[in-house]
Parts: sequence; structure tokens; C-alpha cells
Amino acid sequence: MASDVVASLARCDRELGDFATGVKLDYDFGPDSELYPHLVLRAEQDGAQQADIRKTIRMPISLRPFLSNEISIRLTLTFTSSSCDVTSSIEAHLDQPMAERGPGSHVLYRRSSTGLRLPEALRAAEAHIRDLYQVATFPETLGLSSRG
Repeated sequence: MASDVVASLARCDRELGDFATGVKLDYDFGPDSELYPHLVLRAEQDGAQQADIRKTIRMPISLRPFLSNEISIRLTLTFTSSSCDVTSSIEAHLDQPMAERGPGSHVLYRRSSTGLRLPEALRAAEAHIRDLYQVATFPETLGLSSRG
């Protein structure tokens, strides 16, 4: 069973990376934008285990490295002794306004599946990634132009 979880997490990491790379290539995020991958496994205080798979597109807006606009595409799996939860989201963390969005954090998309058994959660994680393709035009809501 552990090998199924590891294989599924690796597959989700790769598929989420493919999605984020496609979005970055399809839209003009600026010449200095970069795509950062994150995969963090952690134990929560309540005994839950969590896998956080995140792909961040960072758009620097000044020479100071801490000022940037970022798009975070995430898939989080939380495992407890009784159930599993899967959450996917797209968030914008803005230091400067983009389109009609002001500075701050904005949730552009969020979906959750809760109370799942492990095999269901692994299937749901892959379904969440497939569903992200339905909102792949989200950069337009931030005023970004399509390259196509």
C-alpha cells in the first residue's frame, strides 16, 4: 500500500508540473518569470500526515527579491487514521495589482473532496488535476495575455 501512495504522489507531482508548465507557456507572465516546484511531506500536530504538491509561477516586479506576484497551483492530500482529504487550488499572491485584483491573496479556484478512503483519495487526486484543465484560462482573469 505504501508503494501505491508513493507512486501516486510521484504521478500527481509530474502531472501537476505538466499542467503548470503548459499554463506558463500559454500565457505571457513576463520575461523574468520562473516556475518553482515544491513537494512537502509533513506530519500535522493532530496526527494527520500531509502531502503538499505545489507549482508556483513567480513574476518579479522589482529588483528586490521579496516583491513579486505569484500564482500557486496546489494539490494537498491529508491522511488521518480514519479518512483522507484532497484539495486542489489556484491562488494569486500579489504584491502589486493585476487586472481587477488588488494586492494580497486571492483564491481563483478551489475544490475539496473529503472523508475518502485511501484508494478513493488517490483516484480523486488525479481527477482534481484533470479538472484543473477546465480552468486553464485563469491567467486571463489576472489580465495576462495568451501567447496563442
